[in-house]
Amino acid sequence: MDSKVIMVVDDHPNFQKLVTAFLVREGYVVRNALNAKEALAHLELEEPDLILLDIMMPDMDGIEFCKHIRNQYHRPILFITGTKQDEDKVKSLQVGGDDCIVKPFDPLDLVLRVKANLRWSALLEESDKTAQILNFPGLQINLERKTVMLRQQPVDLLAKELQLLIAFAKQPNQVFDPEQLYRLVWKDEINYAKETVKVHIHNLRKKIESNPGKPVYIITVNRLGYKFNPYGAATS
Repeated sequence: MDSKVIMVVDDHPNFQKLVTAFLVREGYVVRNALNAKEALAHLELEEPDLILLDIMMPDMDGIEFCKHIRNQYHRPILFITGTKQDEDKVKSLQVGGDDCIVKPFDPLDLVLRVKANLRWSALLEESDKTAQILNFPGLQINLERKTVMLRQQPVDLLAKELQLLIAFAKQPNQVFDPEQLYRLVWKDEINYAKETVKVHIHNLRKKIESNPGKPVYIITVNRLGYKFNPYGAATS
């Protein structure tokens, strides 16, 4: 099996060396970039399986870099920040980040997060290539047949509920605000109604969550909106 390629984008050489050493020891191939310019040059030659991205960089910060590449790069991006400000984590998730790790961190925690994100990325890519089926713990979505199985039992969803679930499941951990969801599902730029989105998510949760009051799939992100947790029943 080919080794997974991870690109580490950080402007501190000593941090690069430390992270590279741990990742290489786990069998990964590591590409290093000290700034956004170097990272973009690497991406023209090779698409890594995962990007570790520092938020604070001299030429273009990680938030802007992620926004710049996210339409073309669909694999996991794990942000690294030197501050404990919630604002950094919020922004990193809003622009398409899959996780945010605060320095200093336990190298074992970093490795575990890298492995988890690579595993789910591989599962989703394989689903896209084969039968158009998205598989998550306890939940299966057949994109071709437009069917949903919950713990191996069929779930009867209304059209908008199904479209909401598919929009979430195609981008796990991506935070969507209600207006984004309305544009995606209702395809209406004018008549946005937050309450409409809220009601449909409430009804969707009643059908796919064991405890709608404590959801494990459709998660509320305070002040931001909602996201899909790909671990689903595995975290319940």
